[in-house]
Amino acid sequence: MTELKDDSCVEVIRKFVRTNPDIDVYDYIKRGCNGEVYFGRRKKMGDDVVLKFYWAFSNYDATEEAVILQKISHKNIIKIYDLRFLPPNYAFFLMPKITGGDLLGIIDTKNYSTKEALNIITNILLGLTELHSAHKLVHRDLKPGNILINLSDNRPIIADLGAVKKIDVADGHVTASKATYLYLPPEAIERNEYYFQSDIYQVGLIMFQLLGGFFPINEPEKWLSHKEKNQINEVKDPFIRKDKLEEFVGNKILKGKIADTNTLPYYLDSAYKRVIKKALNLDYRKRYENTSLFLKEVHNLLRSFPDYKEKTNELSVKHDSGKQYKIYENQKCEIVLEKKPLNKDWRKDNSHNGTIESALSIARKN
Repeated sequence: MTELKDDSCVEVIRKFVRTNPDIDVYDYIKRGCNGEVYFGRRKKMGDDVVLKFYWAFSNYDATEEAVILQKISHKNIIKIYDLRFLPPNYAFFLMPKITGGDLLGIIDTKNYSTKEALNIITNILLGLTELHSAHKLVHRDLKPGNILINLSDNRPIIADLGAVKKIDVADGHVTASKATYLYLPPEAIERNEYYFQSDIYQVGLIMFQLLGGFFPINEPEKWLSHKEKNQINEVKDPFIRKDKLEEFVGNKILKGKIADTNTLPYYLDSAYKRVIKKALNLDYRKRYENTSLFLKEVHNLLRSFPDYKEKTNELSVKHDSGKQYKIYENQKCEIVLEKKPLNKDWRKDNSHNGTIESALSIARKN
């Protein structure tokens, strides 16, 4: 077996991966509170797999959620090959290894167009509909790091199902998962309650990020005011600093300031903001009642607006008809609008009044 460098992992898990007769384990990644992760190859099947271990209550594999998860087969939800309880208090998940990595890593390197972003949200909502409507399950930890992208077809896959819980009644709730503080909805912070609409809130945050809203997940101090930053800097103990930072960020979540729609790109129509604001409403009862209603609104955006993509010093605008525009600033700091009708060459359009707003107004029209 390859040297795994997993000395920090608990002994029971280290022993399990080394004595598993069916899998050659070749890599290990420590994920902290989000579980322990190993990568391996099934000997008989010859495919790469992920072995993930979560802290769990006794006999987790006998719980209703665990039984349901093993039966789910949906293109936008990770397939669970095996799920079992590992004494004294761990749950073991065996899943396929997805080639494209997670959405968080891709966001950092890829500039999605608006339609690419909305298509990702569409597929996340399709997977979430399966969890909610077909199985009465809430995910409780939806974030870009838990959305995998299958490179062969660019398909988003909801993963990291260790926090899944069942809600038996439509307006019922469970306790919140504390795995990812920045994505906790207000009701989770305020009352430790998590509803079906709490998952919708988390998808709203992902949509906000994909469309270019200000969300400094790796530098949460950027959310803070100058006064708050000074208070953080005065604290020497790293654990107290972390708690203080969570307190400040939590207050912004409770006030609806964690995702300011005014930071979305200038070219997005107000309809985008309206959809995001509804998904992120502070009151869970005023969000989309279910994933189908959220999906309907996302589809409306896809149908109603062109595809925008920001490049270096240029905005590209593409219509379903094939007509394209690009807007940029020339060396004289003048706004330039070019258009390309279907099957024709690019040419300048001088019908705008020299402002970005005027050029954009023309480019939006099909």
